[in-house]
Amino acid sequence: MKKTAFDKIVVGFVVLVVIIFALLMVYSISTAQNSVLSERKSTMKNEITMLADGAMTDYSNGTIDSKELYKELQHAADTLDMGIWLTDERSNIIFRSGSSSGNSESGGASKDSDSHSSTNDNLKNYVEPDELFASFCFEDTFGGYFSEDTLVIGQPLYSWNNYMGTIILTSPMTFKQDIKSRMLSTTFVPFLILMLIAMIALMLMSNSLLKPIREIIKTSKSYAQGNFNARVNVTAKNEFGELARYMEEMADELSRSNEYRKSFISNISHDFRSPLTSIKGYIEAMLDGTIPPELQEKYLNIVLFETDRLNKLTSGLLTLNSYDIVLNEAQRLTKLTQGLLELNNFDSFDLQLDKSNFDIRDIITPTINTFEKRCKDRGIFLDSVFLTDNTVVYADRTKIQQVIYNLVDNAIKFTPEGRQIRVQVTEKDNKIYTSVKDEGVGIPKDAQKKVFERFYKTDPSRGKDKTGTGLGLAITKEIIKAHGEQITLTSEEGEGSEFIFSLPKEKDMQVPIKPVHVEHTEHHSDTDILSSGVKSNGKFRIKDS
Repeated sequence: MKKTAFDKIVVGFVVLVVIIFALLMVYSISTAQNSVLSERKSTMKNEITMLADGAMTDYSNGTIDSKELYKELQHAADTLDMGIWLTDERSNIIFRSGSSSGNSESGGASKDSDSHSSTNDNLKNYVEPDELFASFCFEDTFGGYFSEDTLVIGQPLYSWNNYMGTIILTSPMTFKQDIKSRMLSTTFVPFLILMLIAMIALMLMSNSLLKPIREIIKTSKSYAQGNFNARVNVTAKNEFGELARYMEEMADELSRSNEYRKSFISNISHDFRSPLTSIKGYIEAMLDGTIPPELQEKYLNIVLFETDRLNKLTSGLLTLNSYDIVLNEAQRLTKLTQGLLELNNFDSFDLQLDKSNFDIRDIITPTINTFEKRCKDRGIFLDSVFLTDNTVVYADRTKIQQVIYNLVDNAIKFTPEGRQIRVQVTEKDNKIYTSVKDEGVGIPKDAQKKVFERFYKTDPSRGKDKTGTGLGLAITKEIIKAHGEQITLTSEEGEGSEFIFSLPKEKDMQVPIKPVHVEHTEHHSDTDILSSGVKSNGKFRIKDS
């Protein structure tokens, strides 16, 4: 399923919210843990000070004995829910809360409560201060003695500047995990509920927002297909409704423009075709003798009149616009009219093909030569390759020359500087195949089926020539179709395009064989020989007797 822009926004929003929530949770948990830890340290320092100033002072003064001292320390440990240790001046543990013997601890689970030597060694690293009256505080496992991090605070005991030992308070750091669990349980579950509610709200909102967008897209596709009567079913009084109204107004303008274009083309075609038909008819009648010589002057005047009328019609079109581009537009209009007249012949089945046997290379070479300057100016390499010796076809010579001209002209339009265009002729299965292949920009797949349609033009930015009529390839296809043959297109964007059309091989004209004689010649060009009906092999000409 295709994701919409709104879906991407929603996903991005959810991801962003989750990241922000995670960062806030980490910060909040860390802040809460540090706050509780700071408070716990302050409480333990106060308690250890009170114990040092109270029970330990009484013990050092001899007011109470060791048994009463241990009893008071155990009572304090039970009340504070902490572990209390007492060491002598050699860092030996002489009391550990939680045991009547004073040798077990609370407030932090030990891995081995009987490892006194290791415990004493760890204590020596903390309780033998470098300065008088120095205390210590740390958070770790006490050299692996505790199974988890434990807060340990110690204060040395002195009597008349003589070190007597150290009193130590221990408290497990389980409160950190308790804080984390409590905050997650009190914030994470509500967050999930809020996210669920937000997702439902976003889904409902997306449906209301995407519905008019889908309708606008649907109607836009109809406009793209030429159906300007389609209407956008959006009545909301918001930006979408305003956009829908503007689209409908645009469609109306496009519809009017399209109708104007059709009407304009129809009128121009009629205005141009009428005098052209008259001129053609009169000239053909004079040539075939239908009009006798004594009446030719009369009809030549009619031809002159029609020619003048065509000239005036063209001048009138030029006056429609006074910009510099009007000349180019007039030229394009001329080509457009010619194309329309020709396509009309195909549509009305008036086209008469003048088929004959001819060598297709005799029209390919001069056609390529007409593009020499144009290709040179643009740095395009244009050549021809003949992969068969038999290049004689049975077709309408003039029409096939027009096909080759259109295909080469189209290839040049869309071929960048420094690239190559090749015209290639091959033979297969009693057919002659002609290919026009370029290294141009290529044609998108969705446009390849439309290139032979009338008035269809690919993106104008893809080619240099902006004067095309959109009829060249349509005429080309109709010519090939009229011959009963096929033209195909293969193209890849960025790689180029190749047009291939087929023609039948030369046909046996069943003309009686006449005696011929051979004459040596070195002065006739191929063009002269062909124009005079004489076949040339390069050194000799063969002329009918």
